[in-house]
Amino acid sequence: MPDGARLNFLESGSGKPLLMLPGWSQTAAMYRHQFEGLSSGYRVMALDFRGHGESENVDFGYRISRLAMDLHEVIRQLGVDSLAVLGHSMGNAVLWSHWDLFGRDLFSEMIIAEQPPTLLNRPHWSQEEADRVGCITSADELLQNCQALFGDVSGDFSKDFLKGMFSSNISENDLEFITEQNLLMPREAASTLLQDTAMGDWRDLIPKIDIPTLIIAGRSSLVPLTSQKWIHENIAGSQMEIIEAEEGGSHFMFWEGFQRFNRAVASFLG
Repeated sequence: MPDGARLNFLESGSGKPLLMLPGWSQTAAMYRHQFEGLSSGYRVMALDFRGHGESENVDFGYRISRLAMDLHEVIRQLGVDSLAVLGHSMGNAVLWSHWDLFGRDLFSEMIIAEQPPTLLNRPHWSQEEADRVGCITSADELLQNCQALFGDVSGDFSKDFLKGMFSSNISENDLEFITEQNLLMPREAASTLLQDTAMGDWRDLIPKIDIPTLIIAGRSSLVPLTSQKWIHENIAGSQMEIIEAEEGGSHFMFWEGFQRFNRAVASFLG
């Protein structure tokens, strides 16, 4: 990157390009079910954000706007006119920030999975307003979690934090792998980025999205379904797929319900 950060990038297959962005503290390697299931028909790519996965653990730039700039530079280096993009959780905030900074031209289709328009409940909002956009944290809770992450030398808090995002069906081996992947990111950086992510409010930008868009939601996710319905209702012409609990519809449905998730992606992209 122009500021010196070295980023890791995975790629497999050929055909229509699809770039996948992981969520907060997650890695490109966690998209292995998508590489296995989609690369026979698409050029499937995934990016490790700075400090994530196999990318360099720099000590600067842990905010959504900087990650969006990194994304822009990566797409430029790919040399494509446009490509389909898929975001999970925080990865969507990076997509929305990129749209805000650079416009629509580089994205042909957008797939949104599991990110509310804003995570943080504002004190002046009514409960009805907060519920409608699917806020999942208060300022006090956010700061407590960020403080706990900052000092999480053992990784125990991170593991418990992550475990709450999966269904009870997640195997211990899978949870161990995902925890190891998440802990590749220094906890101080994870704390900084979580706070910046939660503070974002994308309600003004989301209705401006005017390319083919698919929203994939998990019925049993900790992200309220109302938030994903709000996004669907505010992007004209968008499609929505709900992955049921018995299909693996947790927050990490691309892992627990990867077969259903992959079918939805392939059907949308054609």
